[in-house]
Amino acid sequence: MATPPIARPVHSRGEGARAPVVPWVVLAWSAAAVGLGLGWWSGVLPRGVPEGPSFGSLFSAAGLGVASVTVIGFGCAGAVCAVVLLRRVGGRWAQVAAWSLAAAVLLVFVDGSLLALLGYTMIVPVVGWFMPGLLSAYVSAALEPTALTLLFCAVGVVVWALAALTHGRAVRGACRRCGRDEHWNPERERSVRARALRVGRWAVGVGVVLALLYPALRVLWLFGVALDFGEEETRQMLSDPYVLATGLSLGSAGVVGAALMLGLVQRWGVRFPRWTVGLAGRRVPVALAVVPASLVTVALVAMGRSTVVQLVIGSAGATPVTEPVHATVFALMGVWGAALGVATAAYAVRRRAECDGCGRGLPEVEPARGPVGPAAAG
Repeated sequence: MATPPIARPVHSRGEGARAPVVPWVVLAWSAAAVGLGLGWWSGVLPRGVPEGPSFGSLFSAAGLGVASVTVIGFGCAGAVCAVVLLRRVGGRWAQVAAWSLAAAVLLVFVDGSLLALLGYTMIVPVVGWFMPGLLSAYVSAALEPTALTLLFCAVGVVVWALAALTHGRAVRGACRRCGRDEHWNPERERSVRARALRVGRWAVGVGVVLALLYPALRVLWLFGVALDFGEEETRQMLSDPYVLATGLSLGSAGVVGAALMLGLVQRWGVRFPRWTVGLAGRRVPVALAVVPASLVTVALVAMGRSTVVQLVIGSAGATPVTEPVHATVFALMGVWGAALGVATAAYAVRRRAECDGCGRGLPEVEPARGPVGPAAAG
């Protein structure tokens, strides 16, 4: 059987002509983490972890000294791992170390406050026009050292995961950019795309159901029902227009998030739909979907983790989670985040086109209607 034609020459070990960038990025992040910890320790930088009761934070009770030493330790370990990745040694142990660092940063430093920050980021551009003081309060909160630290750590989770992924590709001799190896052929590509679409649809289905749980709680407010709250507390809460508008807006943001998840398996996730004036029919950049979805994945998993922390051990005197319905919904956000992560990865795999680094690949196609199979996946 003839070898499938390849448009460009394939580089040795699946690498492009350019040196890998990701290890340099994680080295820079690690160096910044060391600097951050030293700044906290010396008092040069403002405190970047919560002080006092905080939902899901592991450092409220431990104090700034413990947080400083911890972040310095993470930075030093990350720098060593980044050097190993740059030297392209370490094999699968380096890959395991990179994945471990991504998971550790997520579980130790990122808490549920990140999801709240992202939620307000979605609603403030609209609601801020009608609620005086909301915009300025949001800007002040977003520029707080604790919020900036959360964003820094969330970015660290993403770049370490990316480092683990690209190093794993190098270990098995695949292209660092696209992950295809020397066994690639068009039939295998179509099969992978079909499998990614099937997995993505299951993940999106689970994610959408869980994403609608929080909006459902807030929609009930319109009917005077606030689950987990007493009658008098409900009356006082729902009589406050600020609380009502904020809660309903955040619930609406959840609905928007559920709708955007559908784009990971729908045609309009590949080509802008007709109602997007000026963009209709154009190709949706992969990064436009993958980057924000990855950040939201981190925030959702962190919210689930924070809820479990509150339920099991509390957090530095913070009020325990006593509302069973809300606690369940917030804990399930971790599962929603995992589903979103799987759907995002499947979307990225399905949309891999011809690779500029190794020359392998097929033109990307839109998801087909009806049963999913190799032919439907392009």
